[in-house]
Amino acid sequence: MVKKEMDDYKQKGTVWLREYKNEIAITVLIIVILILSPMLSPFFLSGSNLLNLLRQTAYTAIAAIGMYFVILIGGIDLSIGATIQIIGMVSITMLINGVPVWLTILTVLGIGVAVGLVNGLFVTYGRLQPFVVTLVTKQITLNVLEESAREDGTCYEESDGLMRQKTPTELLQVLLQREAAAQIMTKEAEINALQSQINPHFLYNTLETIRGQALCCGATSIADATKALAEIFRYNISQKGAMISLKEELANIDAYMRIQSIRFNDRFTLHSDVAEDTLYIQISKLLVQPVIENALKHGLEVKRGKGNIWISAFRTANRLEITVEDDGVGISPTILKRLSEKLAQGQAERLGSSTTSNIGLANINERIKLIYGTDYGVTVLSAEQQGTQVILSLGILS
Repeated sequence: MVKKEMDDYKQKGTVWLREYKNEIAITVLIIVILILSPMLSPFFLSGSNLLNLLRQTAYTAIAAIGMYFVILIGGIDLSIGATIQIIGMVSITMLINGVPVWLTILTVLGIGVAVGLVNGLFVTYGRLQPFVVTLVTKQITLNVLEESAREDGTCYEESDGLMRQKTPTELLQVLLQREAAAQIMTKEAEINALQSQINPHFLYNTLETIRGQALCCGATSIADATKALAEIFRYNISQKGAMISLKEELANIDAYMRIQSIRFNDRFTLHSDVAEDTLYIQISKLLVQPVIENALKHGLEVKRGKGNIWISAFRTANRLEITVEDDGVGISPTILKRLSEKLAQGQAERLGSSTTSNIGLANINERIKLIYGTDYGVTVLSAEQQGTQVILSLGILS
């Protein structure tokens, strides 16, 4: 009896091995690769390498998981593939245009439910094939996305005089390139701000020493100037990340203006009207300070008498507006037109550029577009002898 049970058990095991031999072979192969790869390269299991693997396989994996469940339930329906294509195009389009990830996920989930509901209604009451209904829905959705994509050129490229639609892999590559370019632009801004820096910690400690000596001698203005400069150095040393809160950026601007106030004998006054709900919104580092510097250098320094700068900020559901306005000499129509064209084209000044007028605005404009999308950027309004207004339109990152 026991022998018979053992034979039955062995027979079932043999049948099971024969039936799932391909799956077992693939599983063993994957395990071998995972064991050998770290031996061949110690960086295989590093965080950056695993992140690159996830990025490269993300789109295929999402589609594969969806089709796996379709096959698992025993109903291979081509409408599933059309639905995945709709969701893929919508999600990529939203991410490229700076929509937060959480909102993108909720949106595509809602679209999936909506497509399923439309399918069910037409199939049940219209007696149409599911694939036909989904195909029509897909075509309508993709036509809308393609039309919007043609306007900014993100999802299309010109080849031999014809417009060719980019593949999902190419679109993901666009996202990665934008992220890398944004990091480069931020790093250039840091280099511009600290171009003369050799050893920031040494300079910071030296400034603190000078401040202490000035206080001992009763030179309060010198002590105040060195304290403000030390705060600027501390800001650039301690803030390692590319993103900081608006409140931190405003504190850095305040230190900068204290130095300018001493330098120009209180000729310039900074007025602030910043909404409380904007203070902790994350923005790119050194995004507003160059605008203040431009207002001083090109608007107020060349003006006779006192000058004023107003900085304000408010938010909507998905947008942060920061405005810097001065009552300086303004910009001539010719220069304003050239600057506006440069901003509209998204051109930025690189390190070593010989251009000195409003050099920071083009850089800021491109950084904003790279981080938040083409719907955001810099707008300049000005008239000669009537001042200048610079508006930074930013997205709100989750």
